[in-house]
This record gives sequence, structure tokens and C-alpha cells, in this order.
Amino acid sequence: MRLTKPIVITGMHRSGTTLLVKLLEKNGIFLGSIQDENKESIFFQRINRWLVSFNDSYWDNPKTFKYLNNDDSDLLVSKLKKTLSNRFLNVMFFGYKNIFSNKNFKNYTPLWGWKDPVNTFTIDIWKKIFPDLSIININRNPLDVSCSLLNRQEKLRIMDKDNISSFINSFIPLLSVNKGSIYRSLNLNNIDDCLILCKKYYEQIKINNKSNVKNLNINFEKLINNPEQEILKIYNFCGIVDYNLNDDCRLIDQNVLDKYKDCNLLYDEELLESITYE
Repeated sequence: MRLTKPIVITGMHRSGTTLLVKLLEKNGIFLGSIQDENKESIFFQRINRWLVSFNDSYWDNPKTFKYLNNDDSDLLVSKLKKTLSNRFLNVMFFGYKNIFSNKNFKNYTPLWGWKDPVNTFTIDIWKKIFPDLSIININRNPLDVSCSLLNRQEKLRIMDKDNISSFINSFIPLLSVNKGSIYRSLNLNNIDDCLILCKKYYEQIKINNKSNVKNLNINFEKLINNPEQEILKIYNFCGIVDYNLNDDCRLIDQNVLDKYKDCNLLYDEELLESITYE
């Protein structure tokens, strides 16, 4: 079964992947009918969660699949192909109208793809499913990423506290739901925890860049400071030819670069210096 060519978005959480989705969707690239609040395709997000469960990892404790033997890898790929070929399951990606239109991953010709930071670690599996896939990766200053991550953690901590008394969520521990009803990560408790996680993602991105896959690396700071030039790189890579560059640049909030300039958290300076990215 030869499948079509998706554009897969990778990168560390809080690094600008959502902005990429907004730019691509505005110009006709389909990135899933059903998305979460971070514009991640629920369909592929759930599959990625299923995949990482086999190497005892999660988005906040990621691991690669390089130690997976061929038989186990083939088993996962076979099961994934079965899922992707199921028209009723595909409605989670193509939308509920697809029950009648029968779009699928073999015959869908428009530009399409999906975003999920966990793609950074599951991409080797996806390459076996979609051998002609291409990757857009975005990197951001790791200290800003970590401050943003901690800021989100605090918001989710409040949600978790408010959620304790929920009657429905009292059933979650008995269901097969990975970390269901707990919103925040229990592994990220300070700025250094976030920097360590960021380093894991950036190290894996370097490995992915060396693979025989068409890829584009975008720097978040350059995208904010020079939006015209960086947006054109993205569009040329994707094959987008019909766009309004001035209008698209309005999606860029240049104030975001100063958002964490007054962040006074103490962090491991050697750890920060050890994090490099392309």
C-alpha cells in the first residue's frame, strides 16, 4: 500500500509548532479536521501516544525506537497500516463527512500533514508508513521554551486542583487512558527539568536531520524577526505558490520574543550552554 506524502511537523513543545500550523492551514494545507487546543491532530496524536507506550515513554520522558527489533517494528507498522486503511477511524482526521466521501491516505492528493512534537521521536516508525514524507522542524531558544513550559505547567496545575472533585474524572484511573484527567506533567517541576527535556528533543532532532528524509529547519527567532524571508522558505519547501505574504506576516506576534526577558528563574548555566540546535 503506497501512501501519499505528508508534511510532518516536529520540534520541542512551546517552540512555535502551532504558529507553523496556522501558516500552513491558511494556505490550504490540511492538518486534520479534529484538533486539540494546540492544533495537534487528535488522530495522529492518539496514535503517537499508543506508539510511545511500547518503549515506556511519553512526551515529557521521550525515548527513541532505535532499539526496537525488526519483528516488533514490523508488527507496529502492520497494525498502523490497518488503522490508516479503516475509513471509519479516518473520520478522526478527515472529518465526519468522510464517511460518505471516502477520502483516505492512498488517494488524498492535496497537500496535507500533521503536527505533534512527539513526531520527533516516532518519525522512524512513520517513515516506514510514509516513505516519501517530509519534515518541517522548528527550534527556539531553549530558555524561552523552558520558561513557556513552566508557565503552562502552572496553569495546568490550577486546572488539576480544580478537577479533583469532578465526578466523571473519578472513573479515569480504572479506564485505559494514559495519564487521563491529569493535565500537567509530573516530571517538569523546575526550569532545569524543562531544559533537560529540551535538550533531549534537540539532540533527537539532530539525529533526524541526518536521515535520508527531505527536511527543513526553521529558527523561531528568525521567523519572528524576519517573517517574510522565513515564511517564503516554508512555502517553497511545501510547494505553496498561491499566498498573500503581507497578510500571512500578520500572524506573527513580534512581542513574543520579549515575553520571558524578565524571567528571573535560577537555572544551570552549563546545562543551557550544552543545548545546541541547527
